[in-house]
Amino acid sequence: MRQYLSPQLRLVGIFELRFKLVNETGFLIRSARAREIMGAADVEPMSIYKQYIINIDNNKSYTPPIRVPYIPGSSLKGRARSLLELALGLGLSTTDGKIYYHMRVGGSNQIIHDDPYCPVDNVFGSMSIQPKDYQPGEEGPHPYAWLVEKCWAPTRAIFRDVYPSGDYIKNLCMEKGDCNNIAFEDFLEEKSENRIDRVTSAADPRTILRVKPDVEFEGSISFLVFDLDVCRRRECDEHSKFKDLIKDYPARYYLQSLVEALMLVEETYIGGSGTRGYGNVKFRDITLSLHNLAANEPAPRELGRFRDLRELRDFIDKTTVFDDIKKIVCGST
Repeated sequence: MRQYLSPQLRLVGIFELRFKLVNETGFLIRSARAREIMGAADVEPMSIYKQYIINIDNNKSYTPPIRVPYIPGSSLKGRARSLLELALGLGLSTTDGKIYYHMRVGGSNQIIHDDPYCPVDNVFGSMSIQPKDYQPGEEGPHPYAWLVEKCWAPTRAIFRDVYPSGDYIKNLCMEKGDCNNIAFEDFLEEKSENRIDRVTSAADPRTILRVKPDVEFEGSISFLVFDLDVCRRRECDEHSKFKDLIKDYPARYYLQSLVEALMLVEETYIGGSGTRGYGNVKFRDITLSLHNLAANEPAPRELGRFRDLRELRDFIDKTTVFDDIKKIVCGST
């Protein structure tokens, strides 16, 4: 049986970034469903039924399933990725003629962007690749064999869905007298808008339901670290225009890039109608933990707590945890 080359990888650490997300202006991530209450709004936010554990007067109890608005992890990831693509001026491609985005691998499993340190590819991922397509042929080694074998790794960032925080639900239960009294409308507000005909000046009114300001959300992002992210490889350095931006470890650069992408979300918006004032959010009360697999630590340990993304970015720039992982891993790679 023919043996195919494949990346030789070791997962050496997992960071976890937990955060509160404060909604400052009201936002809308659209559901396909139309509303027939609260003024027959044309659209409504995405929602899901979720059960919470709350602690009131030292008594823990489960809430009934509550219909709550939420931010899909795919929405936060997609917004952060697209902004980082724009900030870096990366070229965009399409495989279906409809959706354009930066991609490392295009149609027919062909590599179209080969920079091994591109933060978009490494943090947010790219289309899967079949190593068998990059085997040596009759004319010698495949020109991209080095990339697949030495510099390739799966997506680092794992975005999870973001829900109203437990504290917000607890306060709402107390405000309503009972968690059973919470309705989906308690999270929403009506936003009336008009389109104006430029010729006749006639108004075309519409009503939109959006998540109201000051609803507090909470979520998390996991971040994988592989051995090649702390043990720099000559083959990767030689083929990257980003190498001068990496002061020591690719892992540090990738984690900083993730945080900077989230900062761009703060500076712009998330969801629809952002240019009309929707979707202004802020990341607050951030906790960063690390499960150091290289050191065989049994569980994650907290590295620090931060008021905002800027404090977190500064910590990542100075932390020595990457040095600790390197001392364990790189001597044998």
